[in-house]
Amino acid sequence: MTASTFITGWNRFFFRKCPPHVLALFRIAFGGFLLFHWGIKLPSVPMLFSEEGIVLPLFDLPLLAPPSTPVAWILFLIFLGSLALLTIGIFPRIAAGVALLFSLYYFLLSFHLFGTSFDHLFLFILLVLTFSPSDRTLSLAMLLKQGSLFAAEPITVFPQRLLALQITFTYLGVGWQKLFLPGWQSGRILLLGFMGRWATPLGFAVARLNLPPEFYDAMVFLTKTFEVLIPFGLWIKRFHIRWWFFAGGALFHSSIALLLGIWWFLVLIPAYILFFEPEGVEKWFKR
Repeated sequence: MTASTFITGWNRFFFRKCPPHVLALFRIAFGGFLLFHWGIKLPSVPMLFSEEGIVLPLFDLPLLAPPSTPVAWILFLIFLGSLALLTIGIFPRIAAGVALLFSLYYFLLSFHLFGTSFDHLFLFILLVLTFSPSDRTLSLAMLLKQGSLFAAEPITVFPQRLLALQITFTYLGVGWQKLFLPGWQSGRILLLGFMGRWATPLGFAVARLNLPPEFYDAMVFLTKTFEVLIPFGLWIKRFHIRWWFFAGGALFHSSIALLLGIWWFLVLIPAYILFFEPEGVEKWFKR
């Protein structure tokens, strides 16, 4: 391969103009997911985000001083409004930027105490959407501009590639570390999970079956194998192979949600669309 061929391929992969449907569909799925993720906290706004509750800011700064309850309600409703605007596709860059700032604010206000990888993933996605033209189709912006939700304008493929790479690295970090972590060398960690504080009634029911240790060993082995392979499998272009990884990812995250109540990573299932070529998605969408 010559240098010019490599550069041409690099530019085509990261920077070519492409149809906007992949990024628009992801914007709708991700924005709607965050609306639900944060919307279910509405009844708990005074407890979680105001001086009436137990709030432990990460830094002793005036900006992070717990607000009064009315102010906390106003701030939270503005936050939900920004997520709604992002989802329907009107001023999405501003909306994503506002949502990013509020997400950081709430993280520093109290959620840093329980910070996990999905918090960091959501922040990164909002950052990318802040600088991305995600409203060039399937948006209220296009309805107002061209009279149709389905009107489309070409965009750069770079935001889609950036998000797909981040999801790839998320799987790499989560999966490959299990190869070496002492706790993941047997099925005991899975059994303890089904009996722990994260377990759902279904998880407890499985634990009460008293299945042999070999069952849990096999499940941990399959989990590690899948998580090691999926960062590569998502990029395979052969349709029948790639869909096995998509189906496996959907089963994997759904099982975690049903058995352990950890449902936040369900957003990765619709995010698999980021691994499709935008031209192919446009053709499928038109059909």
